[in-house]
Amino acid sequence: MKKENNDNRYFSTLQKLLISAALLCVIACSVKRAVPENQNGIYTIRVGETELEIDPETGGKITSLKVDGKNFLTGKEVHPKYWGSSLWPSPQKEWGGNLAPELDDLPYSVRVENDVIKMTSRKDSKFGYVFSKAVSGDIKNNSFKIRYTIANHSNQVRHVSPWEVTRVHTNGFAFYPKGTGERRGNLAGSAEDKDGVTWFVYDEVKIPATHNKFFADGSEGWIAQVNGNVIFIKKFKDILVDKAAPGESEIEIYADPKKIYVEIEQQGSYEKLNPGDSLVWEVEWFLRKIPPTINHDPGSKALVSYVREIVKM
Repeated sequence: MKKENNDNRYFSTLQKLLISAALLCVIACSVKRAVPENQNGIYTIRVGETELEIDPETGGKITSLKVDGKNFLTGKEVHPKYWGSSLWPSPQKEWGGNLAPELDDLPYSVRVENDVIKMTSRKDSKFGYVFSKAVSGDIKNNSFKIRYTIANHSNQVRHVSPWEVTRVHTNGFAFYPKGTGERRGNLAGSAEDKDGVTWFVYDEVKIPATHNKFFADGSEGWIAQVNGNVIFIKKFKDILVDKAAPGESEIEIYADPKKIYVEIEQQGSYEKLNPGDSLVWEVEWFLRKIPPTINHDPGSKALVSYVREIVKM
């Protein structure tokens, strides 16, 4: 009888292991990632008609997002410091206009694992933050997935929100589902609400020669930018209005006073990080040529429906 019990325990354990292995296989097989390419230190991920480039040497920035060879993001030829897409810590009032170079300028270490480009910053000399970015191409969804990590390597408690700052060309328009409360900031009046969606149409004449920005709460967890017949969609976890960092908001749009670029920004939840703690924030990017059958003028209901279908995938 004792041997029989031992045998039963053995087969029960074996069965659990086999089930676990099967589940892992299902998860692994469902992930269809593009294979990154590395040429002279620049990493490229191609998905369908689109491609994304990363330069670990320049603060781990996403340096370009292309369809038909045209970069939807602005490059350093537009502005030598503020270009491409960066991860920043929020709120900005804690560091002003002087972000630690370890996070946004200096080289990140880089490796590729399972077709995921993984980059890690040096330790921020002021706050002790270490940023990590894991970027991959999702063949199934024709998208790019970005997994940000902010780790507290200091000996003090920190409070921080993840903040993705993406610079795009002027003369387009942005839109997102309206959240709670009203917009604020000197650009607040330049946006308008229609059918529960906020629209900001870039008008050079209305851009003052000062710090131009508006702050707002969103809903549904996405924001889109249209330039010409191309749309860029950022998908992220929606947060409640009271989870935004002090003085900040979930959705922020900035227009450079020299009228050379626009920033499409979103922020995650404001979190307490004890020494050694970290937070993880995931964002998904979609770049599409808008089908000619869809009206892509500002305020278009068809365009909003088009975006909602994409982010549901």
